[in-house]
Amino acid sequence: MAVPTYHGTGPHSTQAYSAASSTQQTSSNQSSHNASLNGASGTNGAVEESVGDTKPPCNDWIRRMLFPRESDGQVQTELRKLPFQGMFDRLINYEQLQSVNSVSKQNYGVMPFIISGPPGTGKTKTIVETTMQLVHTTDIAHVLVVAPSEPAADTLALRLKKYLTPQQLLRLNGPWRADNEVPAEILSHCHMERGMFYIPPFAQLMKYNVVVTSTRDASILADARVTNNDLYHIETNMHSAFHSEGHHRPETLHWGALLMDEAAQATELDTLAALSIVCPPSAWPMGDNVAQPCFIMAGDQHQLGPRTASLHPEYSRSLFARLAERTAYSDHPLSRSRARPTNRPLVMTARMLPMLYPPFANLTRNYRSHPAILTFPSCEFYNDTLIPEAPVPTTPLQHSPLWKGRGWPVLFVPNSGPDDIERDGGGWYNMSEAKVARDVALHLVMNSGVAERDIVIMSPFAAQVKRLRAVVRTTRYWNRSGMWDVNIGPLEAFQGLESRVVILCVTRTKEKFVDLDVQRGLGVVGQRRQMNVALTRAKEGLIVIGDPKVMKMDPHWRRWLAFCQRNGLVQESLWSLGLQREYQDVGVLERALLAKDELRNNHSGRVLGAAAMLEDEMWTAGLEAALDEYDDGYHEEAESDGDDEATLV
Repeated sequence: MAVPTYHGTGPHSTQAYSAASSTQQTSSNQSSHNASLNGASGTNGAVEESVGDTKPPCNDWIRRMLFPRESDGQVQTELRKLPFQGMFDRLINYEQLQSVNSVSKQNYGVMPFIISGPPGTGKTKTIVETTMQLVHTTDIAHVLVVAPSEPAADTLALRLKKYLTPQQLLRLNGPWRADNEVPAEILSHCHMERGMFYIPPFAQLMKYNVVVTSTRDASILADARVTNNDLYHIETNMHSAFHSEGHHRPETLHWGALLMDEAAQATELDTLAALSIVCPPSAWPMGDNVAQPCFIMAGDQHQLGPRTASLHPEYSRSLFARLAERTAYSDHPLSRSRARPTNRPLVMTARMLPMLYPPFANLTRNYRSHPAILTFPSCEFYNDTLIPEAPVPTTPLQHSPLWKGRGWPVLFVPNSGPDDIERDGGGWYNMSEAKVARDVALHLVMNSGVAERDIVIMSPFAAQVKRLRAVVRTTRYWNRSGMWDVNIGPLEAFQGLESRVVILCVTRTKEKFVDLDVQRGLGVVGQRRQMNVALTRAKEGLIVIGDPKVMKMDPHWRRWLAFCQRNGLVQESLWSLGLQREYQDVGVLERALLAKDELRNNHSGRVLGAAAMLEDEMWTAGLEAALDEYDDGYHEEAESDGDDEATLV
């Protein structure tokens, strides 16, 4: 029998733990485990059916994670009680709390738990709180937390370090990452040797409660042979070598949970590396009294997906997006597609039971954007379910002469100046649009009290980004110094970020090239997810510059133009476009804004400052009035049930 050894070059760059006892048995078990993992990793129905036709292993956890069925869930027969209140983050809202409670109790079955988080709803906050609750209130002692990018993983580590010591939290980096790329605040939670990042020694690694890494660097743990499968076989084989009289099975697996933030931006292949770490061995029993690792993903499939060279959906679609379309999620009575607008938690009555425990949570409260900015994305992309929670600002920006019509901080600036292409096959740019963007930014700085650093100018075309930087930063304007602090970049660079004011340059004005743009995944016309990202970055002001003739070719942009037109949010008239009779359906947030404006008008002429004092009350009253029109009857049903119990969903 060989003693488990620690292999590597240098200090231990390619660490591996091996047990040579019962080599043939271990190799056979490993092959069986790998076969089940590889067989289930396909992305089409044929692969799923083929997996089901073969003789299933003892444990089908990986099939449940990649191809969950309704039968993998758990039926709810009793009304749930209010979730526990012992939160690490006291600012957790109800929907986030309900998500944390469901994962901690694991009452939804053995299948992925999806946290659907639109922009500004606190997905990362929910993941962090869930991690802390799993470690402190359940039997799970070791959690793996991943994100598809290094900055996103750094953000998770920065938030978790508020609650965990360097002995409890590890930010795992690959040796290829430079130390100056890592925030200084979390370097104490990283392991370094000889000036490079490394995986810690085995004994030290096994003590960490939480390991945070990127989906790519999760493979370091697989190479080090510290997956649940490897650790299980090492322990059982070592025990058998010393005690041949009987079979030993570990009481628990090392990794009890995998949490993935920004999951909609990771390809399925990216996700598989992390899944292989927590996947139980095929010999691990599947029973009611045997704990299985849980898999939680937070993301938003309506924003930008994984960045891949291929546009084929089989490769460019995330596991999060694919699972969201499975019937266990999309057809559930509480899914977002079946939800109705409300600013109160839904009420579940006994009449709705039995039903499957929802293996998902829908975050609805937006803490980023002004209601006028949020109203169209909520209605168009999220079934009118988002509720603005950010305080309505009362800064000079809100009273800027830029805003037209109802004075909401949303503005469309028509621009039909020709777009052009750089020589030698370069990208598309539009000089007239760049000058308009410069003038708008200059007005914001000089007349609206907005700092340069609080302005973002974005375009989906790289060549236009170069022109924008040249025009905005020229020394011919702004005291001959240029506006160098204005943040100018490609649209994709701002996913997950926010800014006080956003100026979007559509750029495209030649209609004949729109179809080609769509085929190549360029621009924001005909690109639903790019449009959503662009419209949801702004906090207090949104300006869109584009050609209405081109934008009308996209039904989503056409409806956004109609929203601007009916509320007068246009620099000049759009009535010639023929939109005055089209798309007049108004979302709940737009109705609330209209009701608020009516209340403000009714309060005009009172004592000085009365309107400002009543701002919050008017918004609340306007929202309540708008929601009354969408009342789905839950509250009335609860009241009419008499003795029938009711609980918050």
